[in-house]
Amino acid sequence: MKLLMYRNIGSEISMSLTVWTTIYFVIFIIIMFYISIRGLKKTNSAVEFSTAPRAYGPFVIGIALTATTGSAAAILGNPGFVYDQGWPGLWYAMGSYSAIALAWATSAFLLSRIGKNAQAKSMADFMAIRFQSPLLRVVTALAAIFSIFYIAGQFAGIGLVFVESMGIDYLTGVIIGGIIMAAYITIGGSHAEILTSFVQGLIMLFLSILIAAVVVMNVGGIGTIDRTLTEIDPMLSSSVVFNDPMFGPFTGIVIFISLGLFGLSPQLSKIWLALDDEKNVSKALLWGFFGLSILGLIMLVGGLGGRILFPDVAPDTAVLHLLVDLLPNWLTGIAMIGILSAILSTTAGLFLVVAVALAVDIYRDTIVPWRKKKISDAVLDKRALVFQRVSIPIIVIAGIFIAQNEPDFITQLMWLGIGLFTGSVIPAMVIGSLWKGVTRTAAEIGSVAGFLTFIILTFVVGLGMGSELFLVPWAAAGVATIVSTTLIIVISFFTKPMDKSYVEKLFAK
Repeated sequence: MKLLMYRNIGSEISMSLTVWTTIYFVIFIIIMFYISIRGLKKTNSAVEFSTAPRAYGPFVIGIALTATTGSAAAILGNPGFVYDQGWPGLWYAMGSYSAIALAWATSAFLLSRIGKNAQAKSMADFMAIRFQSPLLRVVTALAAIFSIFYIAGQFAGIGLVFVESMGIDYLTGVIIGGIIMAAYITIGGSHAEILTSFVQGLIMLFLSILIAAVVVMNVGGIGTIDRTLTEIDPMLSSSVVFNDPMFGPFTGIVIFISLGLFGLSPQLSKIWLALDDEKNVSKALLWGFFGLSILGLIMLVGGLGGRILFPDVAPDTAVLHLLVDLLPNWLTGIAMIGILSAILSTTAGLFLVVAVALAVDIYRDTIVPWRKKKISDAVLDKRALVFQRVSIPIIVIAGIFIAQNEPDFITQLMWLGIGLFTGSVIPAMVIGSLWKGVTRTAAEIGSVAGFLTFIILTFVVGLGMGSELFLVPWAAAGVATIVSTTLIIVISFFTKPMDKSYVEKLFAK
């Protein structure tokens, strides 16, 4: 990892920028809470709070998917990797956008169809119904709870934005952002999440185009950027494919696969359950592909251009420097709202993922049936709804605790949450959506094996023993994915098939 001189511009912020950012921020928050109130009026049950089933058209879903895919990592962390690594860091970009798009294209139709036929309320519910497995409900819910690390990464991004735009210290910014997000999601649930993500996605697309324009105006086109980077350091050049353990012969390929599977992570997959009609999947995909294409400009142009223009800053702040130093204050303020939009849209979905895992998947659908205590459906639904809303402030506190110290790279912190779900649950979800022959036993063994593989490699071999390879969190996700996928496919040929009529009913058009 290259050592860089960190330059904090928080102390250099003009009063004018603080004022402009504050004005836009207040307006933005008012709009978000207005949308949340609308979401509240549509939320009458735990299911509506969790997934907003069949409620929105393809344009809203496509842009909401873009916004939820883009996060503190997409706006700050991923450009930071490119800033630090140069062109080799674009392995992450290919995974972030092209592989995610490929995952959507291959799985969205069947996820939407099976989710509708199964009447799934969450991704854990989807897995439990698809494979008739209470165990997979629990494994999926536990993997989803690890999204708390992803949430902490978003909080870290919020802290940086407040430092660079308002001069507020990092931890205070983390706390303010966490409280605001908890408030509007607690009010409106999934309806609020999807509607606010749609609005935030439109703002993010504007931000992407703005950043690209700033770099081109101050540096030049891609050819000029590459020549300049090569002069600065040949190891940043486009002629170098593998440069660092983060993007070596194994990890460079693994990040492509792992991020493709990330496109089916719970906060993204559940959005497909809100699409109004399966016939609109292709339209939603097109809008999602369009959004990701524009969003990719931030990583490509922002990261490379930032390295040329600001060679001595912290990598995760490169995009912030592009905006604060090169734009007029009134426009910088708008751009900062674009960054906040990216962070808030993803974090909103993550809040719901963890809250649903705790309140619905573990409490209502696992603990209550296990205790065999008779509770009416109406009472149980009300309890689950209250539990979801109450759990969100608890999640905020946990996220703030993890993010209280600024991480070296936001994206690395977030992968502690992404990797577990990617390596344990998503292989069974994807293969089980594409192949009717996956057996319950195979899905259970594969998912549990992937779960344990990621935990051991990341927390024992990597963080515990200091293995350089597994300090790169997506390396563990890649190995876990290989283990899980192999076991699912092989064991399916040697174990009892699921009831054919049951499976056909789930796949029915």
